[in-house]
Amino acid sequence: MTIDELRRNGIAQVDSLNPLDALETMEYLRSCQRYACHVERDRKPYAGGEVACWSMESVLAAPHFLEFALTFTEVAAEYLAQYPPRMYSVNAFETYPSEVPLNRDIQEFHHDKDDSRFVALFVYLTDVKKPADGAHQYQLGTHHATHSRGTVDICGPIGTAFISDGRGQHRGLRPLDHPRVIAWARWGVSDPPAAYLWDRMRPVSKEVLGARYPLDRNLQESIRLVVQ
Repeated sequence: MTIDELRRNGIAQVDSLNPLDALETMEYLRSCQRYACHVERDRKPYAGGEVACWSMESVLAAPHFLEFALTFTEVAAEYLAQYPPRMYSVNAFETYPSEVPLNRDIQEFHHDKDDSRFVALFVYLTDVKKPADGAHQYQLGTHHATHSRGTVDICGPIGTAFISDGRGQHRGLRPLDHPRVIAWARWGVSDPPAAYLWDRMRPVSKEVLGARYPLDRNLQESIRLVVQ
């Protein structure tokens, strides 16, 4: 991936999270409470439906994902022209095959308004080898233009990763045969971004990370909205 590709298209695939590490991340999350909606806001337990999520605390406590996300800090800093960039959201959610109407927040084309500038790393925690597995779709160039230069489907095995500018038109297709799990880490420029407030987010204790809490002061500053 090059920054130029991300700037031009609004999305770019990056090196994958090791599949075995992704499996360990997923196994940990399977042991944790799930919540209704695709971002946990009010601790309402999942009781059925087309989408569920985990708390930010669970995703941060899971092995491997945060460490992987932190390797993209410099990419986020260069793209946003801010150092250190502010990580303001860490999340994982699962979508299920369903006959109910599409979830407009995630399964119809939309653009996010998290911040004036922001960028996100996404990682598949299940296989998404074809569009029918719940591929992420992105309309190229719509992060800075009205008209798309075409639509890309991001497909790949567990651990497949990509970075995107959520200001572009995008959606996650509903999976047809098996659940799809995707995790994200997002960086912005505001302190805090608007989405941090409307999602009612707050940092978790660094004790959740234990020895995994970064020693680098710049990384500590970069993640202080999610871990303190």
